[in-house]
Amino acid sequence: MAKFNPKQLQYYLQALQEVLTKTQETADHVSPFFVKLDEAKQKDALADMPKADFSEIKAEFDDAVAVYQDGAKTLAGLTIPVRFMGAHKTLAKAYQDYADATQMMADAVILDGQSIDEAKFAQSEKDQETYLNKVQAQVAKIFGV
Repeated sequence: MAKFNPKQLQYYLQALQEVLTKTQETADHVSPFFVKLDEAKQKDALADMPKADFSEIKAEFDDAVAVYQDGAKTLAGLTIPVRFMGAHKTLAKAYQDYADATQMMADAVILDGQSIDEAKFAQSEKDQETYLNKVQAQVAKIFGV
């Protein structure tokens, strides 16, 4: 049986924290764009939105997806301390599902015709909340919160 390696644990926790920090920073950055889009959607004014604004929102969503997919790859490639194996596997799967749900939202924003696929958008919001809660639950287990 392999001996406990404190350096491996430290590296794992640091890498996990970096992914979580980058995820939060990205979510904070993209949030105003989401709010702007949501406000236009609620007012049924998507078509009235300046094309540059709508394109910027789409680009910001796509950039966020890239960050989340990169985070999912990082989590999938980590060397995991044995005692966190189960929690990490669940965390990595939930994070990948979260990244995929954000992709669904980005895909729901359609530049051609400046519209939103309402069904995809709504499903993405629901899925993101579900998977983010799963991620947070596993993070709490790992960090002993």
